[in-house]
Amino acid sequence: MRKSSWVALCTLAVALVVAAAAYAADAKTGAGMWKGEIVDIACYMPKGAKGAAHADCAKKCLKSGQPMGLLTGDGDMVLLVADHADNKAFESAKDMAGKNVEVSGTMSEKAGMKIVSVTGVKPAA
Repeated sequence: MRKSSWVALCTLAVALVVAAAAYAADAKTGAGMWKGEIVDIACYMPKGAKGAAHADCAKKCLKSGQPMGLLTGDGDMVLLVADHADNKAFESAKDMAGKNVEVSGTMSEKAGMKIVSVTGVKPAA
């Protein structure tokens, strides 16, 4: 095989690997549904505060503007944000602090941070 053909083949192989990795990363994002506990990040991150014992404090913190997250069953934290078109589901999620819920929306990930633009929320089944 000539050297130029070999270089072209290697370049194509690298391009395919990079494209596959990019596709795998995108597979984690997009519309979907996630289960977990609604937490106020301001109390959870430094103190580990969560659950029913912290629900009243979490509701107050969220309603005063502290960031809201979804703590998934596998321990991942996902930042929840209001959907630009309709923030009603995001606002109602604040009243579910300390409870397990199902959040629907669109996930995005950038620089290692995951967010879900919330379009729906209901108690977990």
